[in-house]
Amino acid sequence: MIYRFQILLIVCFSFIYSHELPIGFTDEEWANRDLIQSMGRETDPPIGPIRSIAEYEPMQGALIRYPFGISTAIIKEIAEDIKVYCLVSSGLQNSAYNSMNNADVNMDNVEFILGSTDSYWTRDYGPWWVVDGNGDIGIVDFTYNRPRPNDNDAPLKVSDYLDVPYYSADFVSTGGNYMTDGFGMSASTHIAYTENNECNTNDQSSVPLSPCNYVDGIMDDYYGIDEYHVVSDPNNEYIDHIDCWGKFLSPTKMLIRSVPTSHSQYNEIEEVVNYFEQVISSNGEPLEIFRVYTPNDQPYTNSIILNEKVLVPIMNSSWDDEALEIYEAALPGYEILPFTGTWQSTDALHCRVKGIPDLSLFDYIQGDVNTDGVLNVLDIVLSVNFVLGLDSPSSTQYNLGDMNSDGVLNILDVILLVNEVIE
Repeated sequence: MIYRFQILLIVCFSFIYSHELPIGFTDEEWANRDLIQSMGRETDPPIGPIRSIAEYEPMQGALIRYPFGISTAIIKEIAEDIKVYCLVSSGLQNSAYNSMNNADVNMDNVEFILGSTDSYWTRDYGPWWVVDGNGDIGIVDFTYNRPRPNDNDAPLKVSDYLDVPYYSADFVSTGGNYMTDGFGMSASTHIAYTENNECNTNDQSSVPLSPCNYVDGIMDDYYGIDEYHVVSDPNNEYIDHIDCWGKFLSPTKMLIRSVPTSHSQYNEIEEVVNYFEQVISSNGEPLEIFRVYTPNDQPYTNSIILNEKVLVPIMNSSWDDEALEIYEAALPGYEILPFTGTWQSTDALHCRVKGIPDLSLFDYIQGDVNTDGVLNVLDIVLSVNFVLGLDSPSSTQYNLGDMNSDGVLNILDVILLVNEVIE
C-alpha cells in the first residue's frame, strides 16, 4: 500500500513538473487573452513625490517560486547573503523545504510566502517597488500580461507577507519589460503601449514610439517616472522583453547586446543602441553603453544584480568568458558569478528571480549617513571621511551614502549629498 502511494506521488509530481507553463502564451491562453482585462485592479496612487526603486539598489532578498525555475545551486548562492522568499502552495511547502535543505541551502535565510502560483516567472509578475513622498516603501502593482490569476495576485501576497503598503494601477505590463534607473527614468519595448488598448497603437517598429498619454500618465502618477523610453523590440521575437537585449547596470550605465553584421537583427539592435547613446543620465551626461557579444542569441543581458553580486546566465559557449569580462569592466568591485541553467535567448535568470529591496534602509533618508534622522552638514563631513578613508562605513552607511546608487562611494556622492543639504 505504501509503495503504491509513493508511485502515486511520483506520478503527481511528474505531472506538475512536466506541465510548467511557458514564458509566452499557451494556445489556450492566447485564445482566452481577453481574460487579462478582468484581472486588473486600481487604487489611488501613493503620496508623491514617488521614486521607483532600481534593481541594483540594496536588496534584502530575492523572490522565487516552487516548483523552481532555477537550480538549487543558484538558490544556495543567493541565501549566502540575503533572504530567499519562496512563493509556494501550502501543500508543496515541505517539498520545497526539503529540496533546498538537501542542497545545503542556508535555511535560516529562507522564508515561505504561501499561495498558489501558475508559473515560475517571478520577474514578470512580481511586485514593482517605490518610495513615496513620506519616505515609505510600498508595492505598486499592475495587470500581468498573461491570463494567470494566481501569478497576477503574487504582489498582493508579498505585500501582505512583508506588511508593506499595496497600490495598483490599471494597466497591462510585465516585469521582464521594465527597467528603471531609480531617478525617474525607465525603459521598455513597444508592448508597454501596444498591450494597452487605451494607447490605440500597434506600432512595433519605431525608435522611440510616439508617447501614449494613458500609460505615461500612470508611470508618472504611480511610479514617479517622468522620462519613459519605449522602443521597438530589436530582437523581433515573440516575448518582446527588454531584459532579452538590455538592462540598466547603474544610473549611468546600460548594457546592450551586440551581434555580428550578418545577424538578421543587426540593424535593429544598432538603431536602439544609437538611441540610448543620446539619452542623458541622472548625472547630466549621456548613458555609458556597454556591449556584450551574443552571436548565437545568448541571454547574457538576462542577469540579476543582488547587492555586490551579479549572477550571469552562461551557455557553456566560447563567448561566456568574454561576457563575464564585460560585466567585470562595467561593474568593478562586484563579484561576477556565472550559472548554467535551462536558459533560452528569451528566458534566463533575470526572468525567474525578482529582487526584494532592503526595507530597513528606508527607515532613513538617503544621505543620512550618521542615521540620526536629519540630513545636514554632519552627514557631509562623515561622508567625506568615508571617501577619504578616515572612517569605515557600515553596510547601511555605505548604502545611504551611495547617493547615485552606482555601488561606489566617491566624490560624486558627496557632491549630490551637498546639493541635497543646501536645497
